[in-house]
Amino acid sequence: LALDEPTVGVDAESRDAFYALLDDLNDEGITIILIEHDIGVVTDRANRIACINTELYHHGDTESFVESDALAEAYGTTGQVVHHHH
Repeated sequence: LALDEPTVGVDAESRDAFYALLDDLNDEGITIILIEHDIGVVTDRANRIACINTELYHHGDTESFVESDALAEAYGTTGQVVHHHH
């Protein structure tokens, strides 16, 4: 299942229900490819991350992504991944 920014413009309650559905589908063995710019969502939900901006800057588990400089390398910016829970 491939999804591109599936929750843009969706309220928080519906977004949470949507991601719960994706969790259920993934638990049933369905692979989900999520294209998402909200890094908090990505690091909270994904178990593997590919960071791409015209080339591949990272591909691996979430922990190694958070510890990497992939975002700075891909987008020329420094920052910190902040987890936010609703």
